Amino acid sequence: MLLASALCGSVRAQNVILYLKSGDKVSGQVVSEYTNRLVLSNSWVKELSVPLAEIAQREIILAAGTNHISGTNRIAKIKLPAPPATPPPLFKHWKGQAEVGMDYTDSAANQRTYHARLQLSYEHPYASNPKNFFRNSIDYEVSYGKTTTRNQGTNTTVISSDRMGGSFKTTADFDRRWYAYNLGGAGFDHVRNIDLSAEEGPGLGYHMLTRSNLTANLESGVNYQIQYNSDNTHSRDFFFRFAEDFTWKLTGRTTFSEKAEFFPRVNFEEYRLRAEATLSYNLWRYIYWNTTVRDNYDTTPAANVQGNEFEIHSALGVKF
Repeated sequence: MLLASALCGSVRAQNVILYLKSGDKVSGQVVSEYTNRLVLSNSWVKELSVPLAEIAQREIILAAGTNHISGTNRIAKIKLPAPPATPPPLFKHWKGQAEVGMDYTDSAANQRTYHARLQLSYEHPYASNPKNFFRNSIDYEVSYGKTTTRNQGTNTTVISSDRMGGSFKTTADFDRRWYAYNLGGAGFDHVRNIDLSAEEGPGLGYHMLTRSNLTANLESGVNYQIQYNSDNTHSRDFFFRFAEDFTWKLTGRTTFSEKAEFFPRVNFEEYRLRAEATLSYNLWRYIYWNTTVRDNYDTTPAANVQGNEFEIHSALGVKF
């Protein structure tokens, strides 16, 4: 273990110049090295991940006085061996998180709401430019709950939550800041009298902040939405979409994230709004605790349903 630590320490301390197969050249200090990638740090980026398969040659810059050479820096050229022909691991570029929770109230009315959420994301750097990425993300959520009211010895039970929905988003960087996206989703919410809702639409995005502990994005596009209600009414129309998302790693264990989407109809007479903020705390290793505040608003909801819906959820989850 001591020998491995010493070797790792020496690798991280190296200043190197990487010659990529694309013809580009990248220099910096080695932060960490894995079986399939190398992580560098330099003056313009804190952590840059470079796939080993894309490195044609590595030059190690030896500090003054190393190997009995004083007063100057020496460059040691290392010809990297060809990468193995074995296929990459199945989940090499995947990551995700799954969480479950229950909201409980015991008073004049007893309420139990069970909810679960699964999020998966795929992120792959371009071979021609490792700083640009192709991404896919899946977000699936389900919630079910009942409320029992006691009144003069009689219990009345109603379903207070019954919904399921999922979304699928694809993004592709074509510049250091700009990217294109396509967003789709479908679901239902029986409490709000929505039998089926679906949406699909492309757009453009801008990476406003790209720091290691702070990221922010702006997006705009169009969105075609279909909604069938339980009162036999339905709507089909185009909406504009203006969105933003923000993630801030406050400490090594605490992360705050929020996102908001504003959907005005093309005639700007009606609109829909979705907003969500989450505070996540890492309890142990891959186990975390989430508290989420969410608000949905529709200027034209289904009959006998109020336009605004506000929720606060807590859940225990695991990252993988």
